[in-house]
Amino acid sequence: MADTSEKQRDAGGTTGTQSVDRALQVLLQIAESPPPGLTLAACSSILGYSKPTTLRILRTLEARQFLRFDEELGVYTLGVATVQLGSEYLNRLDLRRAALPSMRSLVDETRETAHLGVLSGTDVVYIELVDSPQPVRVFSRVGAAVPAYATAIGKAILAWTPEDMRAVSIPPSLAPRTSHTLRTAADLADDLAATRERGFAIDDQENREGIRGFAAPVFDFQGRAIAAVSIAGPATRVTPESAEELGSRIVGTAAEISASMGASRSAS
Repeated sequence: MADTSEKQRDAGGTTGTQSVDRALQVLLQIAESPPPGLTLAACSSILGYSKPTTLRILRTLEARQFLRFDEELGVYTLGVATVQLGSEYLNRLDLRRAALPSMRSLVDETRETAHLGVLSGTDVVYIELVDSPQPVRVFSRVGAAVPAYATAIGKAILAWTPEDMRAVSIPPSLAPRTSHTLRTAADLADDLAATRERGFAIDDQENREGIRGFAAPVFDFQGRAIAAVSIAGPATRVTPESAEELGSRIVGTAAEISASMGASRSAS
């Protein structure tokens, strides 16, 4: 008896799994189909079920708001529950965890230090870093805050921040960090325009003497520049001549991180 009951549970479990799998299959097919959606006949063909059986599945999904039936067109489209699930998933993404594999690969390739930073007021705060394996390298720490206008990370984020929102992250006067720091709002505006044009920002010893770096913005699923990733090292190694190579690498790394955060765009 115990064996029979076990078999019945297994059979029921398999049937249930198949039903869930086919319901998910039709959801994905509707998501991938062009507007306006799919008819009952199309869904029945996809699932391989009769129309009455398919209709029961569709109505269950509709009742749970995963699907919506357009009576005028006679098609099923995605419902509001799919938006809620997607938004919740994206909200729970951990930027640091998403960025680390790409940052480690970048450091393996370049042997320089990688930083991940976000804007906080007029500063950039480093939220993750991967150290260079070389004995002479950039020394930083997670949690350190530096003026956004003097860093590649800060300028990368600012360059892709709408102008009407940018002012809150730029202080009234740009206090010099080094002899290379930009001094005026006009100089910074020119630099941000050049950053957008080339696709990445340059810190040409503007925050620390002898340190040069390149950074590109990280976008979220809404297309907002939420962070930036950089590669930096001693100016003797990270030279102006390396800008094309390292700039291309940092743009690629930022694009990888952006994709993991649900973005559909890259710096442009």
